[in-house]
Amino acid sequence: MSDLFDFFRENEPGLHERPSEKVWKQLEQRLEKSRRARRRGILFLQPAVIAVIIMILLLAAVLVWHYSAK
Repeated sequence: MSDLFDFFRENEPGLHERPSEKVWKQLEQRLEKSRRARRRGILFLQPAVIAVIIMILLLAAVLVWHYSAK
């Protein structure tokens, strides 16, 4: 366990380095692209999930009605 603490103690000056503005802008662009893509997928997925749930409920209702009628 002391090896881990020694590692951090020896490399602590590197933890305080700040990346350039160009690097920050590139990172922000990547994050923005990935956020937009995920939201589109989730918005598309929601109606599909709702439709599947409705189909399952309808199937269950038909099965209950069919077997209770006998």
